[in-house]
Amino acid sequence: MTVQQTLITGWDIGGAHLKVAQCNRQGKLIHAIELPCPLWQGIEYLQQAIKTAQQQLGPQQIIAAITMTGESVDIFADRQTGVRAILDCISQFIPAEYCIVYAGELGWLSILQAKEQWQLVASRNWQASALFTSQQVKHGLFIDVGSTTSDIIPIQQNRVIAKALTDFGRQANNELHYAGAIRTPLIAIAHKAPFDGRLIRLAAEVFATTGDCWCLLGKLNPLSISDTSADGQPWHPQDCMRRIARLLGTDANNYPPEQWEHLANWFAQQQTDQLLAACEAILNANESISGNAPIIGAGIGRFIVKKCAEDLGRAYIDFSDLINPPSVLAGNNAPAVAIALLACDQLT
Repeated sequence: MTVQQTLITGWDIGGAHLKVAQCNRQGKLIHAIELPCPLWQGIEYLQQAIKTAQQQLGPQQIIAAITMTGESVDIFADRQTGVRAILDCISQFIPAEYCIVYAGELGWLSILQAKEQWQLVASRNWQASALFTSQQVKHGLFIDVGSTTSDIIPIQQNRVIAKALTDFGRQANNELHYAGAIRTPLIAIAHKAPFDGRLIRLAAEVFATTGDCWCLLGKLNPLSISDTSADGQPWHPQDCMRRIARLLGTDANNYPPEQWEHLANWFAQQQTDQLLAACEAILNANESISGNAPIIGAGIGRFIVKKCAEDLGRAYIDFSDLINPPSVLAGNNAPAVAIALLACDQLT
């Protein structure tokens, strides 16, 4: 394929967000944006998110490099149906001749080819991020903590050495850790929690999520979150405390803010410890990775990755610093950025 367009745009189509990054043919990052896209509620949310992204990016002629995880949402009967529906949707807005789809070890496919080879397209965004990182870092552990999930991928000799490629295989061996910094229900982190001198059994409801804890602790900026909270209300501290209190069957104003912050810190530590245990399992399964190999952190929750690196006694590298120019937004949207830069490197 001859690339004559001046810009390349990476599209990471998830179940909760659309993330888009754009670079020029010299590999300089120009844009990195994230838009809410609750795809599980209907394909029309993806249509609207694509329209909004195009309005923000402008009318330039581009190559669109595509990856996805949204095929697994529950409006689709199965992943094959999801891949095809997502590709049909994006083809409504970007001419098919400008689209290339990331297919892991198979490289780049056309829209038509991607529909046929859907198994190599479904949920491969992590592979793009890890491949790009492996080109910059010789040895290490790449960890992307997003709003919903965490990817933990070993790198050796500038090669991605993941032991599984599918979500099923990756969940089975810890390379896909299904917890994120915003959308994970706290009841999935723990069923009981210490509070006011007692161990309290928590309500088995999605009353509060990890985002409530990290906002309350000042690790996430409430204004930067595009996700909807458990009750649809803002992410301000008083809202976070109210939602957490519901898990305990009480109201936030029955106890001082310091107690809710203490509980939020306890949940945060549980989540960090669980990610740390998954990291240790990956490192133990890949003993060839040296003890001084760094941890590379990406995603909106990479502050958790940095803490894990400290606990493991390893150096920390932020994905943002691997990009030209360095960009916090790039770190938040690693797969979209990686897919754009990989396409730039391999196709120009």
